[in-house]
Amino acid sequence: MLASSYNALITHPNVVLPKHPDQALEHVWHLYVIRHPRRDQLQTFLANHGVHTLIHYPIPPHKQEAYPELTHLSLPLTEQLSQEVLSLPMSQVMSLKDIAAVAELINQFER
Repeated sequence: MLASSYNALITHPNVVLPKHPDQALEHVWHLYVIRHPRRDQLQTFLANHGVHTLIHYPIPPHKQEAYPELTHLSLPLTEQLSQEVLSLPMSQVMSLKDIAAVAELINQFER
């Protein structure tokens, strides 16, 4: 329900929303990850308005020290995604009003 609300309420033209799985399947939505080309600025904007977000995998896996055998790979899409992904607040204690407030801030960003 919360993910569906984010999907319906976030209308910013530069935000890429996650694809909705087949409605016959259940998704736990423990993360709600969007993409934005100015992710760092959006994250700062949201933080300045009291919204805590996270960046999962800020360093692409093939560039991490744990995988030295992969550092030679050229994975431009992976590197682009690592600069764009932003996990929005997603919790069972959030209300639809909370989701709407986050969505409204995102829609206001740089408009």
